[in-house]
Amino acid sequence: MPVSDVPPGLDPVSSIKVIAAGGDSRWLPYAGKAIFSNVVPVDEREGKILLAFRVNGFGRNKYNPFSGPIQPGSNPVKAANRDLQAQCGLQAVDISKLGKLIVVLEGNSIALDIDVFRATSWRGEAVDTVEVRPRWFSSATALSSGSPKLSAVPWDQMFEDNKFWIPLLTEGKFFIGRIDFGAPSPGEDVGPLLRYWFATV
Repeated sequence: MPVSDVPPGLDPVSSIKVIAAGGDSRWLPYAGKAIFSNVVPVDEREGKILLAFRVNGFGRNKYNPFSGPIQPGSNPVKAANRDLQAQCGLQAVDISKLGKLIVVLEGNSIALDIDVFRATSWRGEAVDTVEVRPRWFSSATALSSGSPKLSAVPWDQMFEDNKFWIPLLTEGKFFIGRIDFGAPSPGEDVGPLLRYWFATV
């Protein structure tokens, strides 16, 4: 794919493979970015992943990756590990960045610039906190049958874009993506998925 076809907001990449795309090419404009981390613990031996059921804030009543803001000048890996530990008690030992997402919400001039991390080893046990209730799910993917003792990932209780990139992260693939959401209904954080684009790099 030509570099020019990479959606706005993502750095040009010379060699990519588009995994999923939908909607038109009228990407929403934005004036600035707020940088965040997303972290997903992946237990490769047990075939499971840990997600956060958020009890307050953005993403309330949905399963999400563990997430938080990255302040300017902060170390992204340290910030991601800090939020993981604060939200569920796990301290990542082996954590690596696998993805970059640009998320734009209609009516919001600030895009979410998200560094996505995969943790494959950690210290401690996942516990409930005031922010989230961590739960393990089977990581069944094209490369793994996952854990037969656990429920499948609850895509219907997550933001729509997650189903495109979490399997890539689970399989250890590097990826980039752009997501535009429409205006939300009252009581919702985001509206319908307007357009999306994901590629491995």
